[in-house]
Amino acid sequence: MKQRYYTIKSAAALCGMHEQSLRLYERRGLIRPQRTPGNIRRYTESDIEQIRFIKRLIDDLGVNLAGVEVILHLRQQLIAAQRELEELRDRLPVDVS
Repeated sequence: MKQRYYTIKSAAALCGMHEQSLRLYERRGLIRPQRTPGNIRRYTESDIEQIRFIKRLIDDLGVNLAGVEVILHLRQQLIAAQRELEELRDRLPVDVS
């Protein structure tokens, strides 16, 4: 399946927010959209999911941007730990009793 890309205007509209919010999120390191050779931001579906997750944290749970940074960092650590656990499980010998 071909990857879809969105401009900042389209991404903001899809997420129900202002373009300036996306620029702020990028400055804070909460999102990292790709850039074209002309330096235009290109948002992927996973970027859109990340933006919506951040928006839910802020709007629904009242988390501030500093809190969002901590939550995203912890989320990344959890995902990495889960991957490591899967790799360790894959290395275990299979019991064929």
